Amino acid sequence: MAPIRTTRMPYSLLPLPDPDAGAPSSASGATDALREREAYFRSLVENARDVIHVINPDQTTRYVTPSVKRLLDWDPEELIGRSVLEIVHPDDLEHALNDLRATRGAPGVGLPIEVRVRHKNGSWRIFEGIGRNLMDDPVVRGIVVNSRDITDRRRREEQVRRLAAIPHESPNPILECDLEGNPIYVNPAARALLAELRLDDAVRLLPPDHARVVRGCVASGQGARGIEAAVGARVLSWTYHPHAALGAVHVFGEEVTERKQVEERLLHQALHDPLTGLPNRHLFMDRLSGAMGRFHRRDGPLFAVLFLDLDRFKVVNDSLGHHVGDELLQVVGERLRASVRAGDTVARFGGDEFAVLLEELESLDEATHIAERLGQAVAAPINLSGYEVFSSASIGIALCAAGLDRPEYLLRNADVAMYRAKGGGASRYEVFDRTMHAQALERLQMETDLRRALVRGEFRLRYQPIISLTRGTITGVEALLRWDHAERGLTSPGDFIPVAEETGLILPLGAWVLGEACRQLAAWRREFPHVRIALSVNLSAKQFGQADLVQRIRAALDEAGLDPRHLKLEITESAIIDHPGSAGAMLRQLKEQGIQVQMDDFGTGYSSLSSLHSLPLDALKIDRSFVSRIPEDPATLQMVRTIALLARGLDLAVIAEGVETQAQLDEVRAIGCDYAQGYLMSPPLDPEGISALLTEDPRW
Repeated sequence: MAPIRTTRMPYSLLPLPDPDAGAPSSASGATDALREREAYFRSLVENARDVIHVINPDQTTRYVTPSVKRLLDWDPEELIGRSVLEIVHPDDLEHALNDLRATRGAPGVGLPIEVRVRHKNGSWRIFEGIGRNLMDDPVVRGIVVNSRDITDRRRREEQVRRLAAIPHESPNPILECDLEGNPIYVNPAARALLAELRLDDAVRLLPPDHARVVRGCVASGQGARGIEAAVGARVLSWTYHPHAALGAVHVFGEEVTERKQVEERLLHQALHDPLTGLPNRHLFMDRLSGAMGRFHRRDGPLFAVLFLDLDRFKVVNDSLGHHVGDELLQVVGERLRASVRAGDTVARFGGDEFAVLLEELESLDEATHIAERLGQAVAAPINLSGYEVFSSASIGIALCAAGLDRPEYLLRNADVAMYRAKGGGASRYEVFDRTMHAQALERLQMETDLRRALVRGEFRLRYQPIISLTRGTITGVEALLRWDHAERGLTSPGDFIPVAEETGLILPLGAWVLGEACRQLAAWRREFPHVRIALSVNLSAKQFGQADLVQRIRAALDEAGLDPRHLKLEITESAIIDHPGSAGAMLRQLKEQGIQVQMDDFGTGYSSLSSLHSLPLDALKIDRSFVSRIPEDPATLQMVRTIALLARGLDLAVIAEGVETQAQLDEVRAIGCDYAQGYLMSPPLDPEGISALLTEDPRW
């Protein structure tokens, strides 16, 4: 590229200063005036914000003002002699050429020009100018373009255009209101919503307290979010942005109908039982907290909590299936809800547990009357999947009291009372009193002590002999559990076995009893090989419900090296009734192993004679409550005779337990009982005591 030649602009062709400033009076004065004028114009040009560009007919730059350095970082010398199109954006070349042609075609006329020009750093700037054809001027002989950088202005205009398009193109309703809240602009989306909802006033889309919200936003200078308005079945959420200086408040809307519906569904699911649709524990406790707060704040009306537990629900589940159990829970829930007043709350806590909050009570009697009504509703026959089912409920009642300030305490009291009701038999209610709480604490301590006793090895086995009434000799022993409590000493089984049953501790405890008793019997049989004695072990209802019971018993026998024929399992009537579907199969599996099975405490449970003959049993054990009343009570004596006769008809052996007098022994022997057990023969003994008795080999 040839060296670029710098050309000075002929300033004499530019506008002159005011002629009133005075004319020179001599040649020397004329020269000074010319220099002064030239300096004046040079200063104007060099400090101008605009760029003045003189373009030759061949489109090269003849002259450019120094302002080009400030605006585009080009030195004028770098541009003079080069084509002006070299720094024009490629996409604007054709447009720029057309503008130059148009300017050349209109001498003396100023025509607008807008083009993107390359900054020296490679970026592009937008210039706007006026082009004038002064080619015929003998001094200029070119096109003069006076331009300025409008890049920032264009960006602002573009931003304004984009912002202006937002409300117009937004799918959400947008309103502009005056400072009083009156709509002065409604965007197309808002107009479409008005038409869809057949509304004639945009204010009807806004919250009821719209004007108050507007005034509050204007006064505080702060916006407001999430102000909801229900419009028919639709829900709109509005956000307010105040612009006090503009005298306006912009209000942006969003339809949240579907979101609100989802939130309501999720909230309902979080607070309600999915099976029955009743409130769950969380919602119940919230309402109970409210009732308790009202009661304490203003000595409000009485309220009570009822805790219900279905009796023998597990039997329905196990015998008819869980789907029938679910149907039962649904029906019970509906009946409970229909049996209380409109302001009361019925909740399901899970399983077969329900709770009822009774508010606005006049007296405790009203609570007990409602409890009776609930019990009657539950007890009515229910047809489930073709089965007629009878159910009942145990109900605990806890009345509000001034000393109670925690909702969970009142619920706990109702729960304690319910357990008292359940312990007294089916279909009952009990009202909580303070003695129940003390007993509950004692029961909790008992549970804690039981867990520790298992770890510490505080349990002991005692063995009571069982004699043959035909030979009068010992034929077996029953293993009886005793607890040597670290603080209380020897504790009666009646005190801790129910707690162990309820808490599930009976399972590890029962496993220990079985293993320990089998080991002891094996030791006796080795010590007294000539004595044929068997071992009787009580099996709890929970143990009988274990699916792997047979395997567990087999493992205990194998570990002790004991023949299964030497083990007799005593199972209560209630344990068999609690597992009606699996009882027969379980008993048959035990029999197949060679283990004998005896029904314990016969006559005190719920077994039916129709099912007794189908169970693979070996013996019936007459409960001590019958034996203790003979021979004095003729009715009891006849009942025992009937049991013995029944057993013989079913080819079952009969064991009389609780024999404490010679008269009782003589009577049960005369009746035809096969075996007897009781304090007359021997109290329960430790292993050493049984060894001594076997050595003595007594006769009765």
